[in-house]
Amino acid sequence: MGILNINDLKEGMTLAADVKNKHGNIMIRQGMTLSEKHIMLLKAWGIAEADVEGFDRDQLHEDEMKTVSPEVIEAIEKEMREFFPPIEGNEIMSEIYRITKKLKIKQVMES
Repeated sequence: MGILNINDLKEGMTLAADVKNKHGNIMIRQGMTLSEKHIMLLKAWGIAEADVEGFDRDQLHEDEMKTVSPEVIEAIEKEMREFFPPIEGNEIMSEIYRITKKLKIKQVMES
């Protein structure tokens, strides 16, 4: 199990824990298999992440990288190094870097 950002959730994933709102109310119960409607509702409710079975952030990232050529990844990382300071040891900047890289790769793949 692993906690994924709401934007990384996919239809068919199974919740490993209850999804709760900021007040602690259960919105979707553990064990539920997510549908597109569930994911849209979670976004509408302002839920940022969910714990799902069989996935984690690192695995998801590795799977996405397998679909992109090394040359494209290298070009994106080179461009991003111009804007990002060293991020080792800084969890917040590492996450911002990861999200930015993911979005840049998505832009390249869609064009």
